[in-house]
Amino acid sequence: MPGRVFKAKVSLVVDAVAAGQLQATGALVDFGARAEGGRALAVIDIVDDTSGYQIPLGAAAQVAIYTEHWHHVSLLRKILLRMRSWENYVFLEAH
Repeated sequence: MPGRVFKAKVSLVVDAVAAGQLQATGALVDFGARAEGGRALAVIDIVDDTSGYQIPLGAAAQVAIYTEHWHHVSLLRKILLRMRSWENYVFLEAH
């Protein structure tokens, strides 16, 4: 199986978005331009037992948070996560 699903709970939603940050460069900044949309940052605690898996430090994962709201969108998100999982498995690349 190319991907594994672990259950987790959101412990904290960070009220900072990376799109609101500015990188120090030599270029002038156009403050009138619209910033790209960012994603919210969340700290999650894995509920499942992961002791049987050798997950290296710094491993990356994709996370989907499901709530009782917008439950009809969760099916689409599950399909997209599964497609990404198979893509990483078949093409041997991680994003």
